[in-house]
Amino acid sequence: MYVLIVIKVPKCFIKAVDKVRRSFIWKVRKEVNGGSCLMAWERVHQALEYDGLGVLNLEYMCWALQIRWLWFKKTDSNRPWKGLDIPVHKNSIAFFNIAFATHWSWG
Repeated sequence: MYVLIVIKVPKCFIKAVDKVRRSFIWKVRKEVNGGSCLMAWERVHQALEYDGLGVLNLEYMCWALQIRWLWFKKTDSNRPWKGLDIPVHKNSIAFFNIAFATHWSWG
């Protein structure tokens, strides 16, 4: 999971991993077709409280980890990896900027 912070994961990689996860969940096989899936993949990502299976969405998880990285970079100068240049997705930057602006306007 933490590798998702340091590399800019291409969508094709996430699709390939999701294909394996989907196959394992529905048939415990290497491949599965759409007729074997018992619910939409988007619903599988939903939390258990919302009738999903709670399987993490890797793309969103990548964004969340990158937002956490941006937070540490901004707030804690003692971290040894602070100077590393990590590629961050534009959505992560946008969410961080919104959250950071909101956080400081409250306080």
